[in-house]
Amino acid sequence: MPGMTSLILSIASLVVAVAAVMISLSQTRLAKRESQRARPNVALHAVFTDHLARPEGRARAVCVSLSNTGREDTEVASIWIYSERTMLNGNHARLGADDEAGPALPCRIGGHSQLYWTIDASPIEAEASKVTVVIKLGHGETLSKEVPKM
Repeated sequence: MPGMTSLILSIASLVVAVAAVMISLSQTRLAKRESQRARPNVALHAVFTDHLARPEGRARAVCVSLSNTGREDTEVASIWIYSERTMLNGNHARLGADDEAGPALPCRIGGHSQLYWTIDASPIEAEASKVTVVIKLGHGETLSKEVPKM
């Protein structure tokens, strides 16, 4: 019987060690997921159209949406719109009054929030079938998206 007691103690010790390793791995995964959620996670969405409804008639515009699903806020430093022959600064080409055209740049986008801009794209050549939207963020990230005309 004394050999049986040491066998039971060895098995119990092994079970405790395996449980400790599993708990440690679980906490490492949780910490990694938590750190990814804490930093800014900004996504860019855009639409390029000749048919934006305005009180004075239709307008050619690029509508830009940024959403930050992270917890940390970040700065939106600049918005640039490129076509084959044209480059627009999104801050100077906002379409409409400030409350409907989007905030002036640079500005901050908070965690779990969205910002919208309506950019006047009338300087872009009429035959352009797509534009590229480039946004520079304050934490060093640059977002870029090629947007076909709708």
